[in-house]
Amino acid sequence: MKCSGFIAVSVDGFIARPDGGLDWLEEVARPGEDYGYARFAETVDTLVVGRGTYDAVLGFPEWPWVGKRVVVLTHRPSLARQGERFLAGTPAEIVASLAAEGAGHV
Repeated sequence: MKCSGFIAVSVDGFIARPDGGLDWLEEVARPGEDYGYARFAETVDTLVVGRGTYDAVLGFPEWPWVGKRVVVLTHRPSLARQGERFLAGTPAEIVASLAAEGAGHV
């Protein structure tokens, strides 16, 4: 199984503002430019996201991960809305679980 990451990080090494805001991404966004995300997403069969990202995505007009296995890392499980799973554990435990389930590219 292959594990890869795709993430936006500010020059000072942060993903979000202290309040969790991602509005800084709008400052670098260019219309029609996805910075390689679509090409990357085509290679992945399983997405692992944090609970904050998951909660934000629930506010989107459409589920962005149709056809993908989605694992949400959290100690606050919820009812699945799109077939997602809620897991807690060490990175090694999560990876072992996904590998045992046949994940190819996480």
